[in-house]
Amino acid sequence: MYIEKLYHFRRTVHRKITAGQQEELLRLTKSAQRSDAEQQELYANFDRAFLHLYPGFVRDFNELLQPGERYTLRSDELLNTEMRIYAFIRLGIDDTTKIAGFLHYSVNTIYTYRNKVKNKAIDREKFEQQVMKIGMV
Repeated sequence: MYIEKLYHFRRTVHRKITAGQQEELLRLTKSAQRSDAEQQELYANFDRAFLHLYPGFVRDFNELLQPGERYTLRSDELLNTEMRIYAFIRLGIDDTTKIAGFLHYSVNTIYTYRNKVKNKAIDREKFEQQVMKIGMV
């Protein structure tokens, strides 16, 4: 789906360059609204695919946190940012730089989120190891 969107965008850019529509092309490529919507769609698709693999992740993740520190998701969320970061970790992607790149955050922001969540954990030292065990049979 994303490859098709990229192909369509490339064709549109090519047509506008060929037609001399630089102003329209500039407007099209400056639009943060389109980019934000596509990013949210990507996150939603990731969340759905991840939760298909690990349907009990939210519950099990929250059980690793102190009772007063557990997350309550909004009705429009499948995962929040903190859980999404740890979803990557559960998938074996623990490189902060890679997670930051996918989520379009700085490396420092990802470190901050990771530490914030670890500080809420029942067992801070083993938290990420316990996350890796979520969904294991």
